[in-house]
Amino acid sequence: MLLAFDLETTGLDPKNDKIIEISMIKFDENTFEIVDEYTTLVNPEQEIPALSSNITHIFDDDVKDAPTWGEIQQKVIDFIGGNVVVGHNVDFDRNFLIENGVHIEYNKKIDTFFLANILNSDISSLNLEILAKYYKIQLQGAHRARNDVLATIELLKNELEYFRSLKNELQEIILFILSLSPDENIVSLGNMLQSGSIKNIDLQVFKKKILRKVGKYKIPNQEENNNVDKLDSLDFFTQRDSLEKRENQLKMAESYKEILDKKEKMIVEAPTGLGKSFAYLVPALYFAKQHDEKVYISTKTKTLQDQLFYKDLSFLKEQLPFDFSYTKVKGKRNYLLLLGYFELLEGEYLNYDEVGVFAKIALWLYRTEFGELDELTFYPQEYKILNYLHGDNPKALSEKNPYLSYEFVYKARKSIEHSDVVIINHSLLFADFESEKPILLKLKHLVVDEAHSIEDAVTDALKKSYTFKSVIDILEKCENIFQTKKIKKIEFLTKKEALLSVLDIFEDIGKNYVDSKVSQDSTYKTTLIKDDFYADIDFSDYNKKLHLTFLDVIDILATKNEYDFSQEIQSLNYLSEVIKNIFTPNTKNHIKIVSYHDIYGCRFEYTLLAPNEYLQTNIWNSLESCLLTSATLTIEESFDYCKKTLGLDNFKTKIFETDFDYSKQSTLFIPNDLGSIKNNSSQILHFLSQFYSIVGGNILTLLTSFTMIKKIYTETNLDLQKQGINLYPQSLAGSKAKLLSQFLDNPDHSILLGTGSFWEGVDIPREDLKYLVIHKFPFSVPTDPIFQARSIFFKDAFREYSIPKAIIMLKQGFGRLIRSKNDKGMVILLDDRIYSTQWGEVFFNAFPKDINKKITSSTSLLEVLRKK
Repeated sequence: MLLAFDLETTGLDPKNDKIIEISMIKFDENTFEIVDEYTTLVNPEQEIPALSSNITHIFDDDVKDAPTWGEIQQKVIDFIGGNVVVGHNVDFDRNFLIENGVHIEYNKKIDTFFLANILNSDISSLNLEILAKYYKIQLQGAHRARNDVLATIELLKNELEYFRSLKNELQEIILFILSLSPDENIVSLGNMLQSGSIKNIDLQVFKKKILRKVGKYKIPNQEENNNVDKLDSLDFFTQRDSLEKRENQLKMAESYKEILDKKEKMIVEAPTGLGKSFAYLVPALYFAKQHDEKVYISTKTKTLQDQLFYKDLSFLKEQLPFDFSYTKVKGKRNYLLLLGYFELLEGEYLNYDEVGVFAKIALWLYRTEFGELDELTFYPQEYKILNYLHGDNPKALSEKNPYLSYEFVYKARKSIEHSDVVIINHSLLFADFESEKPILLKLKHLVVDEAHSIEDAVTDALKKSYTFKSVIDILEKCENIFQTKKIKKIEFLTKKEALLSVLDIFEDIGKNYVDSKVSQDSTYKTTLIKDDFYADIDFSDYNKKLHLTFLDVIDILATKNEYDFSQEIQSLNYLSEVIKNIFTPNTKNHIKIVSYHDIYGCRFEYTLLAPNEYLQTNIWNSLESCLLTSATLTIEESFDYCKKTLGLDNFKTKIFETDFDYSKQSTLFIPNDLGSIKNNSSQILHFLSQFYSIVGGNILTLLTSFTMIKKIYTETNLDLQKQGINLYPQSLAGSKAKLLSQFLDNPDHSILLGTGSFWEGVDIPREDLKYLVIHKFPFSVPTDPIFQARSIFFKDAFREYSIPKAIIMLKQGFGRLIRSKNDKGMVILLDDRIYSTQWGEVFFNAFPKDINKKITSSTSLLEVLRKK
């Protein structure tokens, strides 16, 4: 007998939030037939928050006559008894019951989310609704307890059937991973999955199966290209009937060919629709083959990197009159380390979360080609495990690594040697220049696409951070290894405690400084470290003591022959260096930041103060040729902002005009009767409610804060749902991938609310997006420490730094709407500052010159929409 259950609650915190509905269903574990059930609403004896009512559709009136928790508690205890409990993300509901006096800590559990995380890691989201759709399970009225329980029972049934449909070899490797854990929940799950036809395998057999599937590096075969020197790359654009003739694409290709031939550097603003990827890929490939030199192409987003690799270069491989090779490479941390994976499997046992991670990875290894960890989704409880499974490990490329020729990071590095064009990302580009062992070979010719993001990318790539918890995690791992390998650990434990006691002092100093600078009462605070941080304390003695205590621990690890602690030593050295630099009063070249979280404690970090100087000295000056390109690089047709912030003094510039006819494709509406964007949210919410209701769907709303997303959702969602309109708010309804998937399932009746990442890199098919709402200009937060620190380089930071950054982002946001000559759409801008301030005109000019611009009343706009 199994018991599936689900709760609806007023929030996510078991200690402070209340249960408002419970449903429990007992069912036969073999036939899945329902045996008994109990469902009831629960009076929480307090008001139900609007957000909870929006999600659950349970309101105060619904529960006013329902029993209180105290009245049903014993019935719940008796009904559950000692049964195995089943749920989707079952620990969430278990913790609520335990907090409310139903002590089921020792009941065995089966989590359908845990199983899906292993079996269905290729699905964008493991939300119950998404999985129900994947397995064709009916789920009517999600977020009501009984409906969710019924769907969970069907999901478990389908997951078991799916597992049994896998090839025997895949079943064997999953069951092997499960066999490594003594956790009774894992043992119980293994027994449920086991069948008589599946053989038990050991670690050696498991390794052989994985290595056989992964394979060693193979040098790509290339045909001889005897005539390539006589070919002209521009012929590709002029002599192919199958290729759409684009005048500006040809001109950009001519420009890049000249850059390569003359070894020059140039910034090019190339509008959406120009076809810029072919404009640089084709000349790059011809040049690489004719001169036997590599060309590196860097992107910010995985989306563009995959487009170039899987689509554009694959197409050119078939179309060009010569053969060539290409690869894509990411930073070492992006690759699974087989050595680390196998080493952890050799430990004494796996815990519950480790089983999930290792089983998920085992199945993935049967389908991945490049071993890139971002092909998988990892959850918070899995990050700690992941720290020991990536390729940024001194053992990864060591000749002593028995799996060296199989390692994904090794194969990526070898693939560079044999490639003409190498696709990389900005993070690797900038971090590799800092690396003691760079992997980018002979980097002389570089294309940087999505160049508008360089400042943020180099800031993040060169950011170094320290947390107290990161040291604890490393030391705990070392202690576990001492235990497993039966190494004497008394001296290690003594030195470990000495190190932690010193670090405790730094933790207190950090918290006190944050509290002195940030007055608001919140769980998370962050502030820029200024000179006054060093004014009252002489840190030299602290730093000496800290250095010595780190060395004491590292020396002990280095002398142990029973285990190679080189990764742990590398990590401790890194953290020691970070904390030393933070507490050394030299703020000239770095931005130093301290933040504090009530749960996670202090985080210290630093990054470059002046990216322009670093980029010019270390990267641009080292290159023979360079092209920086994006659709959004200029402010009022000037590259001055871009050149100043990125150190591009010696770069030529060029702007290509768009091929789009915005006068026919798009209209910009600016309501002039909604008042100030700063303090009239009620009028704006009223307008949006009417607008959403009239249009009904095909809408992306771009915002600058999660607070406003929550306001819009709680104010409009219930009414919209009654009209059959779906509202998908970022952060409140799941991941970005999940929201996009749900939106695209029914775009005509769906609305997306997004901030941050939704402003750029989101491509929605033209027929699915017809309306773009921009709530506010996307200014940087004035209190952001990095923004604060870099503002010192400008006489008028607001006009010279804040406004240009916001305009670049605004142009990116607008670019979500019109992606081709066939697209049509409407932009509604709600920020009155475009017409009410002296600087508003520069934002007006950020939109295409020929776009239809209408400043009118909101009622006139709504009337126009009603008549469409």
